[in-house]
Amino acid sequence: MRKIKNSGKITIQTILYLIMIIIIIVVGSRIYSKYNYYDYMKGVRETGKTTFTRDHEVRYSEMDSYKIENTDFNDAMFFKEIAVEPYTAYRVTCMVKTENVENQENKYTAGAQISINNTMESSDALTETNDWQKISFEFNSNNRTEVEIGFRLGGYEDYSKGTAWFSDFTLEKGEIDTDTNWNMVCFVLNNLDVTLENGERVQFFMSESDKRTIEENLQRFQNTIGDLSGNNMSISYDIIEIEEPVTTLSYDEENEYYVGQEDVDELIREYVEQEEYDYIYVAVRLGDLNVSDEVLVHDWIGLRRNGISPNWLCKYSHAR
Repeated sequence: MRKIKNSGKITIQTILYLIMIIIIIVVGSRIYSKYNYYDYMKGVRETGKTTFTRDHEVRYSEMDSYKIENTDFNDAMFFKEIAVEPYTAYRVTCMVKTENVENQENKYTAGAQISINNTMESSDALTETNDWQKISFEFNSNNRTEVEIGFRLGGYEDYSKGTAWFSDFTLEKGEIDTDTNWNMVCFVLNNLDVTLENGERVQFFMSESDKRTIEENLQRFQNTIGDLSGNNMSISYDIIEIEEPVTTLSYDEENEYYVGQEDVDELIREYVEQEEYDYIYVAVRLGDLNVSDEVLVHDWIGLRRNGISPNWLCKYSHAR
């Protein structure tokens, strides 16, 4: 029997086959990397306006970034369910880069941000074009055991278009706050001058009697907290008057006109960034109780999100 010797030569067909295998592996790896979101899910308000990818070219660190591109005004996010301990403070951070991000109706509450899905709880939002920068979001779990943390281009009730990249996510558990004093502030907005959608101009002004009532109620609340808690808890408060008028009001069919966060944010922002407050209240006259047809809204006390927490507790102060 003739023995066939191995010539040691590699045929052209073998080389081509190996090249094809390498190309398939490389291309497949890139496709997998581009569309592999690991444990993150995609959420979008309107289909056909958003592209989700992992970006290998635009990165903050060694890991591919998470890219959201809204070709038209939309609300979209990558989100992930995480387990939390009830009534515990948490901080979420990430690096964000944006390109040509703009908001529908120029609302500041939309843009590239961190948020909790299906709630109004969110970080400050980035718009326009920005290089990589760190944003953070503090929240209290309250009675929840799971939350869906989202990295969002848009807003709870708003829409954005443009491109945002998110990278280097962190989650930190806060320490228990043993401070028994609540530091509060009440912003007294002395003037309201709003032109409604129907063209009607509405003007109201805080009277000296109104301001005395506010001071008396806060003082009474301070005394009540001490009495009810057996002096185990206390509050301190500031009253800050602002003369610059409120020029917009929010509206929905259930509550009609009301003072929303976007209506007063620019008026109070400089104050709350200088001091750490646990609770923030805003007092503004919205009607004359003696003239029923001039009352714009029913009674509102403070500013709240879905009846759960003060509007700015998570934005400007530590979460208890």
